[in-house]
Amino acid sequence: MKPIYTDAAEALAGLTRDEMTIAAGGFGLCGIPEHLIKAVRDSGATGLTVVSNNAGVDDFGLGWLLQTRQIKKMISSYVGENKLFEQQFLSGELELELTPQGTLAEKLRAGGAGIPAFFTRTGYGTSLAEGKSLQEFDGREYVMEKSITTDLALVKAWKADKAGNLIFHYTANNFNAACAKAGRITVAEVEEIVEIGELDPHQVHVPGNYVDRLVLCSDYEKPIEQLTLAGKFTLKGFSPAREWQAIRISKEFKNGMYANLGIGMPTLVANYIPDDITVTLHAENGLLGVGPFPQEGGQHPDLINAGKQTITSLPGSSFFSSADSF
Repeated sequence: MKPIYTDAAEALAGLTRDEMTIAAGGFGLCGIPEHLIKAVRDSGATGLTVVSNNAGVDDFGLGWLLQTRQIKKMISSYVGENKLFEQQFLSGELELELTPQGTLAEKLRAGGAGIPAFFTRTGYGTSLAEGKSLQEFDGREYVMEKSITTDLALVKAWKADKAGNLIFHYTANNFNAACAKAGRITVAEVEEIVEIGELDPHQVHVPGNYVDRLVLCSDYEKPIEQLTLAGKFTLKGFSPAREWQAIRISKEFKNGMYANLGIGMPTLVANYIPDDITVTLHAENGLLGVGPFPQEGGQHPDLINAGKQTITSLPGSSFFSSADSF
C-alpha cells in the first residue's frame, strides 16, 4: 500500500529542495497536477529545472512558478501560450532547452526504461542538432538524444488504487505516464482512490511500482483553454477565410485514411469530413479517432485536441500517452 495524503503540501514533505529537477505531466492545462504545482510554489524551492510539454499559462499551472521566479530552466516543446515565459526567456532570466514534442516524450519514456540515449531523425540538419552526436543508419543520418530522469515527477491521474496503479481520463494521459516513469520519486494526485483489487488490471495505464505517494484531491479548477462548440467557432484566429480553407482541405481526404491534425488551423478540418467517407483523425496529445467539436454542455476539460480545443471522440477511438502518440 502506498502512502496516501489528502493535502498536496504534506504529500511533498521532505521531497522539495532548491536546484532540483521536476517532471510535470499535462498538455496545456489538460491533465496537469494543479494541486501539486501549487504545493511546489508554496514550498519556496528555487532554481528549479522543470521538464514539461509546456509552461502552463500566465496565471495557472506552471505559470504560478514563473510568477514567483522559482524556475531557473525549462525543458519544453511548446511555450507559445505564456507571455511571462516569453518575457523571462528574452530577458535572459529563464533558460530554455527547446525540444521537439515527440523527442521530449521519448526522452522521458526512455529515461524511465533505463535507456541512456536513443537516435532520432527529428532535428537533424537544424540548430537543435548542434553539438550532438550523429550516426548513420541505412544511409540516413540520425541525432543522438540523451534520455531524461528527474529528481521528482508530479502527475495527475483520474483514478488510483491503494497500490498506486493509475488510470488516466481521456486525453489527460498525455505526458503523465512518461513523467511518472522518469521520476526517481513520483507523486500522483488523483480524483479517486479505490481499494486494491477494484481496478480492472487491463485498464491500468501506469503500474504502481512507478508511484511513491498518492494525494487525493478535490476542488479542481480544470480551466479550458479553447472552448470550441459545434456551430460556435470562438477559437483564436478563426475567420471565414480559414473556415473555407478547412472545408477545402477536407475534400482531399479519401476513404480509409489516417491523418494527424496538428495545432492551429488543421484542427478545424475534423468538422468538415464528408459524411460518405471514413477518415480516422489523430491528435498528438493521445487520441486516435478525433470527432467534431461538442455540442454546448458536452465539453469536457480532459478531452481536447492538439490546439487545446474541446472535442469529441468517435466510436472505435483510442486514448494513449504522448510517448505512444509519436
